[in-house]
Amino acid sequence: MSELRKAIRPLAGTILALTLFQGIAGWRLLNFETDIGHEHTAYLLTVLAIALPVVVIKSGIDDKSVRGNSFAVAGIVVIQLLVGLYLMGSYGWIHIPLAMMLTAHSFAVLISMRHAQ
Repeated sequence: MSELRKAIRPLAGTILALTLFQGIAGWRLLNFETDIGHEHTAYLLTVLAIALPVVVIKSGIDDKSVRGNSFAVAGIVVIQLLVGLYLMGSYGWIHIPLAMMLTAHSFAVLISMRHAQ
């Protein structure tokens, strides 16, 4: 199980980096340029975020902070994807606070893994 334990921090770091990249790609969309990087990053981010709690549970970590934040990351990403796909016309503003929460929770997984046993 130690192999899965070693994968948690890189996975959370990748989610954090993709969230920041997605913000940059989304900011570029405000200039009305055609850019599909934002959408493709959202799909990749969704797959990685759903995999994060699976890896945390399978690794056998008992730290509730790591478990809770990993499930929060997965839930926020799914909500973020649904808002991006279906509600951007009327509730697009929710996209930005969700991205901030996603960044905070993925960073919390990184910090909590330093102290997890």
